[in-house]
Parts: sequence; structure tokens; C-alpha cells
Amino acid sequence: MKRKYRLESFTFYETDNIAAHLSQMAEEGWALSSVGRYFWKYTAIAPEKRTYGITFFPDVSAFDTEPSEAQEDFIAYCEEAGWNYVTQWQQMQIFYTTKENPIPLETDETLRLETTHRAMRKNYLPAMAALFVILLIQLFQCVSNLQKNLPRYLTDFTQWFLLLLFFVLGIYALADCLAYLRWRKKSLAAVEAGGCCLPVGKGMRIVKKLYFWLVIFLFWGVFLSMSAQGFDKVFMWVLLMFLVFSVLVSLTSYLMRKKKASRNIHRGVLIALACILPIITTAVSFQYLMNEKESTEGEETYTATLSDGTTYTTILEKDTLPLTTADLTEVPEDAIYSTSCEKESSFLAKRIDCDQSTPGGSPEAPEFSYEVLEVSYDFLIEPCIRSYQKPFLPKYADSESWEPISISGTDRAWQFHGGDGARPYYLAQKGNRLVYIHFYWQAQQDQLEKAMNILFAQTL
Repeated sequence: MKRKYRLESFTFYETDNIAAHLSQMAEEGWALSSVGRYFWKYTAIAPEKRTYGITFFPDVSAFDTEPSEAQEDFIAYCEEAGWNYVTQWQQMQIFYTTKENPIPLETDETLRLETTHRAMRKNYLPAMAALFVILLIQLFQCVSNLQKNLPRYLTDFTQWFLLLLFFVLGIYALADCLAYLRWRKKSLAAVEAGGCCLPVGKGMRIVKKLYFWLVIFLFWGVFLSMSAQGFDKVFMWVLLMFLVFSVLVSLTSYLMRKKKASRNIHRGVLIALACILPIITTAVSFQYLMNEKESTEGEETYTATLSDGTTYTTILEKDTLPLTTADLTEVPEDAIYSTSCEKESSFLAKRIDCDQSTPGGSPEAPEFSYEVLEVSYDFLIEPCIRSYQKPFLPKYADSESWEPISISGTDRAWQFHGGDGARPYYLAQKGNRLVYIHFYWQAQQDQLEKAMNILFAQTL
């Protein structure tokens, strides 16, 4: 028997549109079999003219493993009236008939509106409200991260895609709830005036489809951005853990139904899984990602021997740097360096983050790290300066400060001061470019000025 699955975009309460759609599918030779978590299943039939009827049975729970006695009586009553039971979607009960002029499933519009609202309050609205709160927390976290390290996040497309994704999902959850409340208010007025519940406009389905493809686009943007940063394995691993989580929950629910567990047991087991599985998957993910051995094939490495005789190997990165320690000071001939230079850009800014360091156990040599940021808009300069100058340790903020200094060739410059005096952290601004540099030695004025001249002249 031929079957097919469709991702439908109906809102839970638009029963008239769902009924019309199912009738059209039947005329095309496809009859609804079941409504799954994500897809609706259809079975091939001989094209037939069917009238579908939809009603709500608010006492039904998603945790019921078999129909209650009251639900069975309700289905039997509908079948006596010529309506064949098809399936259910949460509290929604779906029937069909081939009669020319069937008796309506519901004749009391006030009761219909009330049962619809009871079903929405039990299932749909709490889910949308919970989703909105979760996304609001995620948005707050993203904005907080932006404030903590604005220069880095300005050039990180992953963060912007995530921010847009959470925003779009949050707006959708809120708009969906408000749209229902607006529909209910208008339908109440229509029913009180002696009319029927209003149909849900087809524009809602168009909006949902556009929203779906927008979410897919944003997910794809997150993946591409993480791949560009070398985190594609992290993305795929998180996606795999989500799929494993979903499969385990679905399988557990299936077994609970097969064993005909009570509603309370079914609910309790799934809630326990929802609490335990994220902890387990997070722990497994952390262990996998932390213990995954990085291949050293074709890489330059340095092996150090510890005092207890054990050894460990470090991969030496060999990125080209616009400024090296050798440009500023003498470097021992036996110096062993790892040099990294990360480049990122977005429509807001361009940034390079460079580091020249010696691996543990290697001969001592001068080290430093620096960051060059070029913003696209002048209004971003001051927020970025404040971000660079945020306290290293918030609880010691009163004893930390950035004091103005003079560096030729710059518009403004500062040096960090801690509790024990000046430290070799410097920040300078020239036009729309900022340079933040940390020396691991006490740099002299001529070295500092040469470093700034080179970095401000560098093309990003």
C-alpha cells in the first residue's frame, strides 16, 4: 500500500482549513492515516469525495496510552451519526464521511469555541509560552555575550545567525499566541451576534511556510559559519545528539503506549527523560569533543618531557603574522614558536586575532598576542573601546583602570593599570581601527610605537 508523508503547516485551531485540505487530498487519492510529531501520513486510496469533520475532546492527553471510556463513547456516538474516526492530533479528533448531507459534528458554536479554547489552553498555548520564555532567555544570553566581548562578536557570523534565529523563533511564538487570541476575540463577537466561529485566514499558512524556510536558512547559516571557523564537527555532533534524544523519547513513548501504561506513569517517565537525557548527552558530547585526538600528520610538533618522565606533544601552528616579536626585539636562535592568526569579518567589522607563543618546556623567548579591529561604522568605536577596557576581574574593578598614554601615530591610546601598577596591556585607536596588544615582557616606548605603526598600516 502506497504511503507518503507531508510536513503540514496548519495552526492547531484552524479546523475549517484542515478539513478542506483533507477533503481535497482525498479527491486526489490520498487519505490521512495519522498525525505524527513532525509529519502527517497519508495512504493511497481510490479518489473519493469525502467530507472531513474536526472537533476537540479537551480531556484527552498526549500521555494517554489508549482511549478513555469517555473518548470511546464519544467516537461511538460520532460513528453512529455516520462519521468514521480517522485519528487524533493531541485533543483534536478527526473524522470523515462520504454522505451527501451529513449531520454536523458540532451544532453549538458557543460550545465549539469553548472546547477549542480548552484544548488550546491544555496543549498549544502553554507550549508556545514555554518556547517564548526559553527563547527570551537565549536572546538575553546572546546580548549579554555581545556586551562582554563586543569586538569578537561583531565579526562572528555564527552569533548573529543564532541571534536572528532566536529572535525569529521568539517572534513567531509570540505572534502565534496573539493571533489565536485575536481570532478567539473576533469569533466570540461573531457567535454572540448569532453567527459562527470565524475561519482562519489562509495567510497564516503562508506566513508559517515562510517562517519555516527562514528558520532553515538561519540554521544553514549557523552551520556554514561554524564550518568556516572549524567547528563543523561540533555542529554535527550537537545535531546528532538532538536526533538521538528525539528518537529515545519517541521510542520510550511508543513502549509506554504498547504496555498501556497509565497517563501519570507515561508523563513521569517522559519528564524524567527530558531532565536526564540532556545532562547525559551534554556529558557525552563534552567527553567526545575533549578527548578527540587531533591528527598530527603533516603538522610540525614539539614534544616536551615532564619531570616525572612523561611526555606530551604540542602541534605548532605556523600562521603568517603581520607583526612578530622579531620585528621588535631580539629572539634567541633556538626559539620555538607557535604562531596563530585568526581572521573574521562581517558587515559590521573586520578582525584579526594573533598570538605568538612558546610551547611548554621549550626555551624561553619573547611572546605576545594582539588583536586588530576595524569597524564599519563610527558609532561602534566607543562601545568597542569600553568592551576592551572592561575589568579583568569584576570584583577588583575599583583597583583597575586604563590610563591615557601617548603613542605617536595614534588618535588615542591607553595602558592598563592593576593593583600592582602599570601592566603591559595596551589599547590604541586611529580612525575606525583599534589595536589591543599584550606583551609578555616590559615593552619599551620605541617597541610599542613600532608595533602600533605596523598594525595600523596592516590591510585587513
